[in-house]
Amino acid sequence: MPADLYVRGGTVLNVYTGEIYPANVAVTGERIAYVGLREDVIGARTRVLDVRGRVIVPGYIDPHVHPAHLVTPSALARYILPLGTTTLFADTLQFWELGGLEGFRVVADALARSPVKFFWMIRPHGQSRTTDEARRFPLRALDAALAHPWTVAVGEVTRWPDVVAGDRALFARLALAERRRLRVEGHTAGASGEKIAAIAAGGLTSDHEPITADEVLERARHGIAVMLRESSLRPDLAGLLDALKQAPALASRVMLTADGAMPAFVRAHGFIDHCLRVVLDRGVEPIDAYRMATLNPATYFGRDGDLGGVAPGRFADICVLPDLAEPRPEIVIARGRVAGVEGRLETTVGEVPWPRVFRSRRARLAVRWRARPDDFALPSRATYPVMRFVSAVITRRDDRAREPGDLYAALMDREGRWVAPGLVGGLGGGIDGVASTITTDFNVLALGREPASMARAVNRLLELHGGLVLVDRGEIAFEMALPLGGLMSRRSLEDAADAETRFHEALSARGYPFHDPLFTLFFLAADFLPHVRLTPRGVWDVRRGELLLPARPRR
Repeated sequence: MPADLYVRGGTVLNVYTGEIYPANVAVTGERIAYVGLREDVIGARTRVLDVRGRVIVPGYIDPHVHPAHLVTPSALARYILPLGTTTLFADTLQFWELGGLEGFRVVADALARSPVKFFWMIRPHGQSRTTDEARRFPLRALDAALAHPWTVAVGEVTRWPDVVAGDRALFARLALAERRRLRVEGHTAGASGEKIAAIAAGGLTSDHEPITADEVLERARHGIAVMLRESSLRPDLAGLLDALKQAPALASRVMLTADGAMPAFVRAHGFIDHCLRVVLDRGVEPIDAYRMATLNPATYFGRDGDLGGVAPGRFADICVLPDLAEPRPEIVIARGRVAGVEGRLETTVGEVPWPRVFRSRRARLAVRWRARPDDFALPSRATYPVMRFVSAVITRRDDRAREPGDLYAALMDREGRWVAPGLVGGLGGGIDGVASTITTDFNVLALGREPASMARAVNRLLELHGGLVLVDRGEIAFEMALPLGGLMSRRSLEDAADAETRFHEALSARGYPFHDPLFTLFFLAADFLPHVRLTPRGVWDVRRGELLLPARPRR
């Protein structure tokens, strides 16, 4: 049978043996049919690509992706596919929280034929604890989601202290993955020592949170597969690679991830191609570097029969490189078709029917309530538990009176039923009012020094049905509509990167001191990060498990 596509004249990097040798690649349909020197598979209708002088490597795989930061998963795929990434193992939290099981199914089914393959990890719990979590994450629905043919894991599990404590409710959720022989994706920021042993014994199979080489080794020694991160929030990869100096065999185990990098970072640097460049620049042998981005993640997820190598029977996902030192491809083939040439997209990536995902009024933010300045009033106290930022996402607790430079903060229910007020420090004192629906608990977050400006920002946000709004001196200084669940626009990644950059510049001009304001807003409600968070329950001390300033009903 003649091949549909024939890639002629290149040299193949064999990730199974570590060899590089001349070979042609014949493709039939979506799969590789032959790798070798025969040419009798060329027929009258075979498309022949001449890649003499070029190197053929497998398409790149990101094993831990958050695919809904400002843009849709399809928009992300359109941008990264010409950069060589052909497979994503992706988070479902946003779709699940706002669309439930059926919303997830709509997304997964719509993307099942995408040239970028989307595999899914199913969240077993929310990012912030609430009283109705069992209703939002019912066991029966989680089990049904794990049965989807493109589901590969439970995760990410951010509540590692519950694993260490032996929490039965959490273990009942993790057992759903064990019964189906699926992976359990961990998030173990801050865990060390004997806690790592307990986490491994509890069933967490991977971690993408190490920020030092020692943390990489500590997890790897306990059998936990480590994903080395290079993201807009934490570009740690160069330092993490030092673990290979002490344990060279790790090269056959570790993986590379961009871990939900924001659009501006992806536009500036790239995606897995950027991770590979960092690894190669650090002197890692090319065969080891490319395995980290191809075979290793495929093997970890048990998909190496389909992914991760240039071999018969695998998906025809191929990058044609000028040489191994340059991981950005000249040609990308995905599912057997030419998908990118010289950085240009040469195929179609269909869009998800988002109205079927975000059906409820809450998900669409189609609400009638409006904020008032008195929503942000604090109870009368001599001191407050101030959430002082010491980095873009990490806070410290300061018990003191409000000081110049502190900002009022409030997490507000999407349906206007409650408000959790507080104070934040360390973000610069020049922000009159900013509001966002980019939060880990999917409610409305407002910050600022002027309650009237905060109310105006929230109300404009509600008119936009979600997004980002900055108010300065009573006027709208910046806005970005994210009408798809308050999380995504229909814009291209380039357009979103432009807006993200303008937002960062606007906040920096008002005193914001850190490198990533979107993650500052996103993680303020995440009650698994140190040390003090603004959650639906109120201001929460993560380490002590103590409610410091309770939420209240809106009047």
